[in-house]
Amino acid sequence: MTTGGRAELGVDLDELRLLVGLSYRELARRTGCARSTLHDALTGRRFPKLDTVLAIAQACGGDATSWRQRWVAACQRARWQRLDHAPRTVPTMSRQSTRPS
Repeated sequence: MTTGGRAELGVDLDELRLLVGLSYRELARRTGCARSTLHDALTGRRFPKLDTVLAIAQACGGDATSWRQRWVAACQRARWQRLDHAPRTVPTMSRQSTRPS
């Protein structure tokens, strides 16, 4: 997966965390998520599950509906970016594969 959608979402989530002044340790305590999971999500290393995004948003006082919409939009951006980088060639069949057995 390309980094566009997940990186933007991660930056936005991390800005929310910093705005309320939470450390990764405190955020982990409030969300029940592992610090490594939070770090991966907030740095854009991995695309977070919706449950993780909503847990972070709730722990930071964010609006669940807004963050759900951001997550969906990030998923769509990531999907379109993958399609933009998909191979442009179409595989062809060899002669042997078209002959009857």
